This record gives sequence, C-alpha cells and structure tokens, in this order.
Amino acid sequence: MVKQVQISPIQFSILLMGFILGSTVIMIPGSNALNDAWLAYLIGWLGGFVLFSIYLLLYQRHPNKTLIEIHQILLGKWMGNIVSLLYLWYFLHLGTLVLRNFGEYAITVNIPETPLWFMVLLYIIVIGYSVKSGLEVTSRTAELVVPFVFLFQIGITLLLIPHFDFANLRPFLGRGLSPVFSASFSVLTFPFGETVVFMMLFPYVNQQKKLKKTFIFSFLLAGALLLMGVFRDITILGETGIDRQIFPPHLAAKRIEFLNFDPLIGVMFFVGGGAKVCVCYLAVVMGLAQLTNSKDHRVFVYPIGIILTGLSLWIYDSTPQMLQWAVDIWPYYSIPFQIVLPVILLIISFLKSSNKQQVKS
Repeated sequence: MVKQVQISPIQFSILLMGFILGSTVIMIPGSNALNDAWLAYLIGWLGGFVLFSIYLLLYQRHPNKTLIEIHQILLGKWMGNIVSLLYLWYFLHLGTLVLRNFGEYAITVNIPETPLWFMVLLYIIVIGYSVKSGLEVTSRTAELVVPFVFLFQIGITLLLIPHFDFANLRPFLGRGLSPVFSASFSVLTFPFGETVVFMMLFPYVNQQKKLKKTFIFSFLLAGALLLMGVFRDITILGETGIDRQIFPPHLAAKRIEFLNFDPLIGVMFFVGGGAKVCVCYLAVVMGLAQLTNSKDHRVFVYPIGIILTGLSLWIYDSTPQMLQWAVDIWPYYSIPFQIVLPVILLIISFLKSSNKQQVKS
C-alpha cells in the first residue's frame, strides 16, 4: 500500500471514534473501581489526552511518516525494525483480544448453541475482506456504519433515564483512592493508549493541516460518549451489578422492557469492535508491507487472518480468564508500547534536532 491512498479527516475521525468505542459497547472501562468507575474514567480520560498529545507531537516532528518509518529514522534500520516487529505483535495481540471479545459475547448472550470458532471465523472473514479492499474502502464503510454505534449509545441512554438511581453513586470513594487510581490506569491503557496504532494511519489523511483538530475532536466526542455509558451503567446497576456481571451494559439495556436489545447490542459490537479489529489488522499488514518493501499489503492479509483466528481461539481458555487478562495484565503489558517507547522516541527526536542545530551553529 502506497501513501497515494488517502482518507478524509471525517473518515479518519469516524474510524478513530469507532476504535475508541469498540469493545466498550459491552464492557465498562474502569469497572474495577465499581461505583467510583466514573471518577476513574475521568482520570484515565485526562491521562489519555496526554498520551494522545505525545503521539501527535511525535508524528508532527516526522510528518508523512508511519510509526515504522519513525522507528527507522530515530533508532536506525536494525533496531528500528526490531521495535517495529514488537509493535506489530502488539497490534496483532490487540486485534486478537477484541476478536475473542466478540466471539465470547455472541456465544454467551446471543447464540449460545453456536461454537466459538464459528463466530470468530465468520467475523474474521468479513473483516479480512474489508482489510484486503484497503484503507479507503474500510474508511468509507466505517463512515456508513459506525455512526449508528454513536446513535445507539445515545438512544439507549435516553431510554434508560427513568431507571437511573443516583444513590448507586454512593458512597463516594468508599474504598479510598487506591482502587480509583488502579482503575484509571486501566482506562488509560484501554481504550485511549491503544490509539498508538493510529500512528500507522496518520500519513494517509489527505488534509494534514486538519489532523490535529480532527484528532482532538474525535478524542473528546468518543470520550464523552464513553463517559455517558459508564455513568448510565453505574446508576442503573450499582456496584453489585457491575461487579458480578460479565457484560454489564447488556444487563443495563435489558431494563428496557418493551424492546429486546440483545440482537442490536450484538450488531453494534460487531460494528464498533469490527472497526477496532480492522484498524489493528490494517496496521499489521501495512507494517509488514513496509518492513519487507512490498508494494501490496494484500499478500499478508490471509496469513495474518489465519494467525488472528488461531490466536483468538487458543490464547484464552474461558471468558473469566479473558476478562482477568484484560483487567489485571493488559494495562501493564501495554506500558512499553503505549507510554515508554513513544516517550523515548520523542526524547530522541528532540535530541537529534538539538544536535543538528548545534552543528549548524
């Protein structure tokens, strides 16, 4: 894939917001803080904005370069390629986790008689077709379907307002600050820190001058929609409902008695989660194409699709294990990719610029 492939700022914005919402259609970020999850979310949201700024600043210092190319510029070819391969693994692993999320939700809530492998395979076939068609087709598809996820999030919240019980927000900080900060770190890494993957897509936005505004707008809007969902689920379910349920938003939606939202939630997760898996999938195949100097990313679509499918089925033994990994291990596993390496790269970038200025003077 060459950089003549272009997407509009609006398409980029919708793809980014779909990515951020992703799995949150069925999961609550910061849920381990229970009734203080809203506060943990706000702290994580603020930290996420700082990470966003680091990613954007790093790209602005190396415009029209993907993360792979930035690694090669700042770290040299060999070390840069090694770090790039680690990032591609991280993106692949992230896609695997979301893919498994969808499969587990489908067989737990929607169609329990269906084998997990069948749901995962069906999902990856649809996503793989989109990825093979390229970034432009994926972005246009997202432009058509992802806005329905936003409308669904708003609509279901409005319908559930009569069920809000603000007493569920108490006691405030009943367990102290420690659980809140722990949960806020989880929010920082899921979903906001995961947007580091978009450093693979920045150069393909056709109006680069609008990239910063688009990035910030998408972050704020998606974050506000997430906050609305977190607040909704806490006030309806309380800490007991959040703590005991695998998919709390699904249980909250069932309070709407005159409508059966089970199939619709599944469809919305298919769309939002699909956008997230698509971005990860695209980042991996585009990155491999750059590392191997291949002009066509499509040669990697089938092999990576097979790996995604196999890993998603093999990597977790059960739904509880998957959720435990996501809550307890994923945040720390993500630190090098979301925080440490981007900060190091930014420091190296500033140091190299400083050295060049000294040589010139």
